[in-house]
Amino acid sequence: MPVIVLLRHGLSSANVSGILAGRAPGVSLTDAGASALEANLALLPNRRFSRLLHSPLQRCAETAEIAQRAAEFDSVSADESVIELDYGDWTGRTLKELAEEPLWATVLRRASQAEFPGGESIAEAARRSVDRVRSLVAELGAEESKESPRWAMVVSHGDIIKAIIADALGMPLDDFQRLSVAPGSFTVIDYSGAVPVLAAMSVTAAGLAQSGAVGGGGIR
Repeated sequence: MPVIVLLRHGLSSANVSGILAGRAPGVSLTDAGASALEANLALLPNRRFSRLLHSPLQRCAETAEIAQRAAEFDSVSADESVIELDYGDWTGRTLKELAEEPLWATVLRRASQAEFPGGESIAEAARRSVDRVRSLVAELGAEESKESPRWAMVVSHGDIIKAIIADALGMPLDDFQRLSVAPGSFTVIDYSGAVPVLAAMSVTAAGLAQSGAVGGGGIR
């Protein structure tokens, strides 16, 4: 029964500052973010996983370390396929400032057509992350050992997780901004049947109180 748990990194210093961190170095979890993450992980429906893959960025590496205290993993590795979008020239700028850019409307309404100056397109990021999850599901399905759990956890970023969810739901990428996952929340997708089933989304211990925006906000 291949099941993927998508865990968004906990609340970071960039989240608090309203900055689009992208792949900028030195972005860490806040103390409040780490504490909330621990509470969220206490709600996990499973405690034994075959794999833990995480974005190599600091905030996801820190999140993965906390996850390893809450559950058991047969293997843990950083994976470039689930790294944050390369926002290029937008990296490090405030969301308030970026909302004035002409590209902003494209990002919100026609995501499949959005390419960040000096960076990558949303479609490229969606393709690499979705392909990795599909290959991970295939790997889990091929495991023969009855002792090995066919669950895996992927620690990544908001837009990457939203793209993976959209694919599982058969949702066009242009609509993925209708989804929102809170910092530190986890989402569960069951890939055991003919089609993926979204079993839970943006689960947090504090519910909506954990974020200033309903569902934890997104790029909006």
